[in-house]
Amino acid sequence: MRSAVFNVCVGLTAGLLLVAARPAEAISVDIQGIPANVTAGESFSVDVVISGIVDEIIAAWDIDVAFNTPLLSNTGQTWYLALVGGGDALTDGAFLPGMADMWLVSLLSDAELTALQCPGGICAATLKIASLSFKADADGVPEISLVNWGLANDIKCANNQVCYPVPEPGSLALLGMGLLGLAVGRRRRA
Repeated sequence: MRSAVFNVCVGLTAGLLLVAARPAEAISVDIQGIPANVTAGESFSVDVVISGIVDEIIAAWDIDVAFNTPLLSNTGQTWYLALVGGGDALTDGAFLPGMADMWLVSLLSDAELTALQCPGGICAATLKIASLSFKADADGVPEISLVNWGLANDIKCANNQVCYPVPEPGSLALLGMGLLGLAVGRRRRA
C-alpha cells in the first residue's frame, strides 16, 4: 500500500515537473490608448488587446476594467464581434462604480473560430477584443487597468481552455518539488 502511495506521489511530481519545464505562455492582455492627461469634458476610447498570440484561438473572455471615478465616467463599451462572426456570440457588460465588466462567449466551433481569426491560415500576433469609451469629469491623469484576473476573469482559447492567466512555471516546479519531498520523506519512514 505504501509503495502505491509513493508511486502516485512520484508520478504526480514528475508530471508537474514536466509541465513546469514548458516555457510560460506568451499571451498577455493590455489596455492601449490611455492618454497621459485629460481635461474636463474630453472624450476618449481605449482598446483591450490580446498580444503574443502564436496559434491560439480566442473562444471566450471575461474582463474587468477599473478606472478612477472622480476623474472618469465610462460612457460606452464595444465588443469586436469580428472575433466570433457577428451574432454568433453571447455578450454582456455592466457599468459599475469605477468598473466596466464585460464578457463574450463564442457559439462557433473551433474550426469556425480559426477561419475567422486566422484568415488564409495566418494568425495575427494581436487581437483587439473590446473598446471602452470614457468622458473626463475633471482635469488629471487617468488610471485605467485590468483587474480581478483569476477564477472568473480570464481569456479562454480553443476547447474552452484557459490560456491567460497561466500559472508560472516556477510555481509549478516549486509545487512539484514539494510533492517529491513529501514522497521521499514518507518513503524513508516506511
